[in-house]
Amino acid sequence: MGINRRGFMQSAATAGLTVLGGSRQVFGQGAPSATVRVALMGCHAKGRGFQLMKAVAGLPGVEIVTVCDVDARAMDEASAEILARTRRAPKKEKDLRKVLEDQGVDGVICAAPDHWHAPAALMTMKAGKAIYVEKPISHNPREGEILVEAAAKTGMVFQMGNQRRSSTVYQSAVKEIRAGVIGEPRFARCWYATQRGPIGKGKPVAVPAWLDWELWQGPAPRREFRDNVVPYTWHWFHQWGTGECGNNATHYVDVARWALGVTFPSRVTSGGGRLFNEGDDWEWFDTQAAAFEFPGRKFMTWEGLSAVKARPYEGASTGCMIYGLAGAVLFTPDNICTLFDTAGKKVREWNAKDVTADATSRTNPTGELDAAHLANWAACIRGKDVKTPSPAAEAHASTLLTHLANIAQRTGETVKVDPVTGRLAQGSAGSELWARTYEPGWEMTV
Repeated sequence: MGINRRGFMQSAATAGLTVLGGSRQVFGQGAPSATVRVALMGCHAKGRGFQLMKAVAGLPGVEIVTVCDVDARAMDEASAEILARTRRAPKKEKDLRKVLEDQGVDGVICAAPDHWHAPAALMTMKAGKAIYVEKPISHNPREGEILVEAAAKTGMVFQMGNQRRSSTVYQSAVKEIRAGVIGEPRFARCWYATQRGPIGKGKPVAVPAWLDWELWQGPAPRREFRDNVVPYTWHWFHQWGTGECGNNATHYVDVARWALGVTFPSRVTSGGGRLFNEGDDWEWFDTQAAAFEFPGRKFMTWEGLSAVKARPYEGASTGCMIYGLAGAVLFTPDNICTLFDTAGKKVREWNAKDVTADATSRTNPTGELDAAHLANWAACIRGKDVKTPSPAAEAHASTLLTHLANIAQRTGETVKVDPVTGRLAQGSAGSELWARTYEPGWEMTV
């Protein structure tokens, strides 16, 4: 069954949902205590879904009614965890398509592998349900464009998991940057540095009894099962992942783009490669330096170092520094922003000591910001006068930067972009990597 199979998706009316003004989905309107019922797709304890599940379980008026995973062990573990926390056992279903047929589900949280993000988000919106999708929202640029179109067409609530958009600390710092606290912002430097070991050379083996490998691959063209892909190292294969750039750069190039007040670049370049731990199956890059030029004399860089322990910039394993004509602001993952003058002297900081995060954590790098971000999503679902902090168009613009950097690195060419549309300029390198081929029957159509 494919995403575009006629008659599969239910309309909002069929699902018994109310659309406000033709553009916003409303559940339990008029009842402040109305429960938002969500399904969690991707709930392995070694992935982001399990952490999001714990954050959702603590939100008032939000209930996880279904856990969805192709790994039977993950579903059982997540179900037991939810039962222990809420005294309500969720349904278990490995196929998202069946989850979307359930009129008792209001929204889906997708924390499946990257190749599933856009297809799952599209399916969910077409089924008349809200979607929260972890970053990056897409496996390639074309998927992001499709999601923007679908969100506009369906009017469904859409939010990406760039949790720092819900940080009041970051919001305050960006507001002051926009008001001129560092003069006109011109340059942003973003980085990510951690140490990941090699993944070895995979061997074809029998698919474990607990895994539905066919459904795990879903929209991606079929490959045989190998022993070094599940549950996490799929990140480093072109077929399913987006590398460290898609995996982690998304967070801080998003913050930098937000602070600089830019949308699409005009030119992107990238250098690096697999410089450490050579000889394994890792296909993406463990070292990358990407540069983005924007109209209006704005510039951004992202540096990723994923395979060697090194001294972090500014004492932070990930973050960004925004430089203006009259100072700079440092954004760090501990939910602190620091203002410096032109001499590099600390002037003051914005902080919230009660919110913690550990950017080096593989499963929970955003810490307590998860709850705030998910609470915003739930408020939008309820139809309250709340705007999602990361709608489809904004999420696509930030995710696109990581795709463009990867395209520049893979082609070894400068990627030229139309800064109005975000699409490749005529004659630019990278057209062959703009979209992907899908397993027959899983093609994405709005």
